[in-house]
Amino acid sequence: MTTVELYYSDTCHNCHQLRALLMEILPRSMKFKEINISYPEGKKRAAELNIMSVPTIAIDGDVVFIGRVSREDLIKEISLRK
Repeated sequence: MTTVELYYSDTCHNCHQLRALLMEILPRSMKFKEINISYPEGKKRAAELNIMSVPTIAIDGDVVFIGRVSREDLIKEISLRK
């Protein structure tokens, strides 16, 4: 099963917008995880992937988007991973 991870911070407006978009377009066949980098567990996981800014999206452990991403680009990447 494909896993999509969203690395975010509570204070990041773009993160919340991206979360809403992901919730809207992700197929049910994909697992979705939200990782808050404000907490030690989230910081540790982000460090493992060398994530330095949010929002960041990783799919199956590969960082694919950093920062804002268009709906079209996100749909395109997700369709490649189905």
